[in-house]
Amino acid sequence: MAKSTQFVAPAPPLPGPAHITLAEDLIHALESNIQSGLHESKVKELQAVYGPNQIKPPKPPSATKLLLRQVANAMTIVLLMSMAVSFGTQDWIEAGVIAALVILNVSVGFSQEWKAEKTVAALSSVGSPVAEVIRNKNGRDGIASIIQVEEVVPGDIILLKNGDVVPADARVLPEYVSSLETDEALLTGESLPVGKKADILDVPDCPVGDRKNMVFSGSTVTKGRARCLVTGTGMNTELGKIAEAMERKETIKDKGWRAKWYKFKVIMGTAGTSKLQIKLNKLAYILLGWALLLAFIVVASTGFSDIPFSIATYAVATAVSILPASLIAVVSLTLSNAAQELSKRNALVRRMDAIESLSTVTDICSDKTGTITVGKMVVKKAWIPAESSFQADKSSSLIDTTRGQAYTAESGSDPFYPRGLVRALPRIPSRKNTQSSSDTQLQLSNDDDDDDEMDSEDIVRISEIEENFKNLVLCASLCNMAVIHKGDEGKWQASGDATEIALQVFAHKLGMGKPHMTHKRHDKSHHHDELMLNTLDSRTDETLKNHPTQVPGNYSMVIEHPFDSTVKRMSTAWKFEALNAEESTQDMFIFMKGAVERVLDRCAFIGLSPENQVKLTDENRQQIIHRMDKLAAEGLRVLALSGKLVPIAREAEIKAMPRDELETGVCFLGLAGIYDPPRPQSKGAVLDAIKAGITPRMLTGDHPATATAISKAVGILNETSPQNCVMTGQQFDALTEDQIDALPELPLVVARCAPDTKVRMVEAIHRRSKFGMQCTTIMTGDGVNDCPALKRADVGFAMGEAGSDVAKGAAEVVLADDNFATIIRAIRKGRGVLTNLSKFLLFLLSGNIAEVLVLLVGLAFKDPTGNSVYPLSPVAALFINTICAGPPALALGLEPTAKDAMLRNPGDFRTIFTTFWWLDLFFYGFLIGGLTIVNFVIVVWGTVLNGGKGQIGLECNDGHYNASQCQNIFHGRSAAFSTLMLLAMVHSLECKSLEKSIFQMKLTDNKILLWSVGICSLVVFPIVYIPVINDYVFQIVGMGWEWGIVFGALVVYLLATEMWKLSRRMMYPLPVAELEKDGLPRFDTIADEKR
Repeated sequence: MAKSTQFVAPAPPLPGPAHITLAEDLIHALESNIQSGLHESKVKELQAVYGPNQIKPPKPPSATKLLLRQVANAMTIVLLMSMAVSFGTQDWIEAGVIAALVILNVSVGFSQEWKAEKTVAALSSVGSPVAEVIRNKNGRDGIASIIQVEEVVPGDIILLKNGDVVPADARVLPEYVSSLETDEALLTGESLPVGKKADILDVPDCPVGDRKNMVFSGSTVTKGRARCLVTGTGMNTELGKIAEAMERKETIKDKGWRAKWYKFKVIMGTAGTSKLQIKLNKLAYILLGWALLLAFIVVASTGFSDIPFSIATYAVATAVSILPASLIAVVSLTLSNAAQELSKRNALVRRMDAIESLSTVTDICSDKTGTITVGKMVVKKAWIPAESSFQADKSSSLIDTTRGQAYTAESGSDPFYPRGLVRALPRIPSRKNTQSSSDTQLQLSNDDDDDDEMDSEDIVRISEIEENFKNLVLCASLCNMAVIHKGDEGKWQASGDATEIALQVFAHKLGMGKPHMTHKRHDKSHHHDELMLNTLDSRTDETLKNHPTQVPGNYSMVIEHPFDSTVKRMSTAWKFEALNAEESTQDMFIFMKGAVERVLDRCAFIGLSPENQVKLTDENRQQIIHRMDKLAAEGLRVLALSGKLVPIAREAEIKAMPRDELETGVCFLGLAGIYDPPRPQSKGAVLDAIKAGITPRMLTGDHPATATAISKAVGILNETSPQNCVMTGQQFDALTEDQIDALPELPLVVARCAPDTKVRMVEAIHRRSKFGMQCTTIMTGDGVNDCPALKRADVGFAMGEAGSDVAKGAAEVVLADDNFATIIRAIRKGRGVLTNLSKFLLFLLSGNIAEVLVLLVGLAFKDPTGNSVYPLSPVAALFINTICAGPPALALGLEPTAKDAMLRNPGDFRTIFTTFWWLDLFFYGFLIGGLTIVNFVIVVWGTVLNGGKGQIGLECNDGHYNASQCQNIFHGRSAAFSTLMLLAMVHSLECKSLEKSIFQMKLTDNKILLWSVGICSLVVFPIVYIPVINDYVFQIVGMGWEWGIVFGALVVYLLATEMWKLSRRMMYPLPVAELEKDGLPRFDTIADEKR
């Protein structure tokens, strides 16, 4: 029952919108209880009414529809017609060959599309698989239990904590919420966590993002905990409503005859698919028309009187010869193979036709967080208000807010990895004549020096942690609730607030991680301290392993005041318990961190140690604010850290002290700048995109300074980028379409970008053109709100790790690793696929032209009775077109992507059917067909078998032929068949590159092609020499001297082909992108237009 009602579940009986209704009224309406939750019997009733708590799954693929799609295309239709004619003329061999080909094409196409549809249906949800609820079980009230998300019903009381994924829409309950924050980016696009509270709201139609007393399905808890009442499940959640609205929008079609006509075009493949597929299908219908015309010409050659079965069979063979019979199977297998290769590289292709669309992409509109960046926060810089001096035997400092001391921290691809060097930044280049000991002495100058311009030799390693810096790191470590640990698979993991995780990792790198500082030691031996350090797996500079990580005791927390969004700070109190009681400190440590302005308001001094402490003046405050602004200008999120010492005797007083009083009169310790670092692969991927003529753009919800800094770090922006290349979403949305179109260049970076802004950007890109074509774009997205932009883009990329199911359903490609570099790999593969399509289409169609030329010219060869004598038997023509053309064509479709694929502009891939492609097609077709006809004529009319006088026997087209009269005809057919077969095989090798000489190609990089060519070439000999097969089936005989002219034709073909390619290379060299000094691409546009 639940299964049949899950998609039409009624809305819960709420007295009004949940966010403007009292929690008590909601609980009463849903017959729940805040303490004990729902009774088990009530849960079963509700599950029968509301069904599973899940978004409506995609409809399963229809096998009938997929099969019909494979049958209803021009290639299959003409083959079926040809098969019917062959059966009607009782040519069982020809009919059997065509039937086998139809079954092969339909089977391959059906299996590949079936697998693709199954892959789409199998894309798993990123939602939480379980939920913690309070229910009344067996008469026991308030039992917390873990259940599957699908079992959650309206009225359930759910428990949320840090790291949980919200299983359903729910109302936050008063008195049961503590510092709750959720990440609603998937739903609203807001990049920052949203603070939650239980207060009732008074605006009924306020946006989802403003409903602070609600949590929503699919969002993630980033901080705090709460008890909530479920008010909506499944399709009645905000996530489900958006998914349902999108589905309704997709099903809206034209009505009447327009709808029927569109549906017919979709079935026939001329609408509802990619541009390339539409072109191929239209080409197929054009070839179908030519096939019917050719069949008519063959029949007309008899004068439409007394048409023998042999001519009917010949007409069918001629009609089939114009069609690339294996095209359907080769295209399907090529796209399927490309999709499998991309899946191994973390790009899951949902729609096969998206692969060829990737080849013409001109713009990439990418999000920042988690795509260009790693999606995790790390400490990049720290600053203390002290002018420090490091020496081998001592360390000293002087409070100085004008200059201070800055530090940088290294971070690799894993932001949770608790290793990496921390370095101090000097102010001026080191003097080479300066005397130094084994450690470099820092030299200070004015604050205007640019740290980014320093040489690597100017950045020195920390040999001793200076006291002020030690206090800052200690605050970062202890005023912190985050935890990092090594998982079961050896990968470092973390839990807690992203900012606190960054600070905790930073402290670990200095050997001062919270576990090390709070570990209770029972042995004061040096050996134990060293063992503890190794256990923590902290690798810092050797001098840091002795000081200060050897802690002769442990810190224990006295009290914690968690982060509050209203005061924007957090504080903790700690006491130090030494192994030797006599060494215990007489003071407690009060540490506080938070927003710079809020922390400075509570500070009265600078420096924690009483002997090195100065009063904080207004001038000091301005200098600290100036330093904060400099760090913020680098795209860093800046925090202030502070602390103070309180006598240990006041421990009981501290525990009872109001928070506001405890956080008064603290000492400023320094600043920490954190950011989401770029992925190591992003900069190279951006450069690859620019070299390929693709414009990468960043559309992010972050602050403009952060977006600009990251864009410069990865190469999207450079020093020569114009000022209008960076805009906010508000600035871009304020422009009209005419104003946007008048911009010389669309912005490369849009900060504070809303979902609607992304749609406008895609539309603006589509209104522009470059490289002789309309611009096409990729759009990335992860949230439900990104779906309109994903659908409007030419290729939508959804995030596999952080993306919603709705976003995945709207996208053509899913990034399993959420990595920008994977997009570039997918584009490269798309360009390789399109290039390979052009190769095997040229191979197939030029072979078709050659066959048709041979068969049509053959109508001019007549016997004494006036009947035409064909140069190739129908079976031979079908054998070459179907059996032997398929394997080399498939091998060409599997060609490795060319090394210069990303050095060509997108205009080179806008179409397969370029001017040169058409010239190549007819050149190769007429060359191969002409050489075949020449060899047939030489054997029939120029042989010594008939004294140099050609003679055509009677009934040489039938199975019952006169052996003495048809010898020269059968010898001529043997030469023609062998010539056409071997030329086709050599031609497939030439098609590996349409520009390079065959002697410059690396033939061994495609072993499948070599095996295909080798096997198909060897097949010629048994066909020519095995009795019955040669004379009865193929109507040929064994050859002798004729092999000489066959191989002579191969030599002529190679010479003519090399001359053709040479002239092509001399006239129009391949356009290649070059980088100007400003880093932007420059292309040979003249060559591009000619191509």
